[in-house]
Order: sequence, then C-alpha cells, then structure tokens
Amino acid sequence: MNKWDAAKELISSPNAWMFLLVLVFVIFVIISMAKAGLISFKGKGLRLGSDEKELTIVRNQTQWTYLYLMSLEGKLVAMEDPVRDDFFASLVLEKVYDKIVEWITYNHINSSDSYLEIKQSEIKCLVYSLPIQDVFKTPEFENRMNCWVKEIITNLIKIRKEYSEN
Repeated sequence: MNKWDAAKELISSPNAWMFLLVLVFVIFVIISMAKAGLISFKGKGLRLGSDEKELTIVRNQTQWTYLYLMSLEGKLVAMEDPVRDDFFASLVLEKVYDKIVEWITYNHINSSDSYLEIKQSEIKCLVYSLPIQDVFKTPEFENRMNCWVKEIITNLIKIRKEYSEN
C-alpha cells in the first residue's frame, strides 16, 4: 500500500469528515498564533509569523526619514531660481527618500566611517544624476548633503536602538 492508496482510503472512510475538520482547525490555530506573533518559523523560502518589533522599527525609521527630508524642501526651494517650479525639489527629495527606504529595508545601517562615506556618495550620485541647477553643484552644498546624510544615518541608528530595547 503506497501513500496515495492510504490517502484515498482515509478520505473515503466514514471518519474522513472528522479528520478534515481537525486538519482545518489545526491550520487555523497555527495561522492565528503566527499572526498574533506567538509562533514564528523561518525556513528556506518560507516565513511564518511576524516580528512586530522589527515592523515598529522600520515604520518609525521610514516615518522619521520622510518628515526630515520634507523639512529640507523649504531650504532647497529658497536656494532655487525663483522662476523654477517648487515641484522639482519635492521630486529630488522623494528620490532620496526612496533610496534611504532601500537602506532601511536591507537593514544593514551602521555608523562606521566607510559606510557613511559610501552612503554620502550614493546620495550625491543620485542627486547629481538629476538635472539640478548649478547652485546645487557647489562644494558648499555637497558638504550640506554630507551633513544631512550623516544626521539621517545617526538618527536611524538611534531609532533602531530605542525600539530594540523596548
């Protein structure tokens, strides 16, 4: 008797409905416990359950980053040519936000000098890949961008530390 014959016999038996009912109940309980965060399983290609603490950290990091970057919009608009549309500054900041969310998602942010230099370079390359005005291509503005990236990374690390300890 192979496994298919055994399965066929189980399904055609008078107690089949009881077996299926218990099976559905067990699956429902496992799913409920995983959703509640009581159990979690991470296997090859499968993850069951959620890590609420990690979700809270990512949520707070992305929210803080968005608010911080949007607070820079006024500074950028003040530097722009008055003829230019304010929409462009928002577009640049949204692209920078998307890049930083990528960093947050990969979850490898650290405070080493080499990491900071790489991320500052990434943001400079991203910004300079856009058709920005010459006022944003000065060494002074590049220094400002470097300071902003350093401040963002420092605060993302602080947020992770704060919500990891609680």
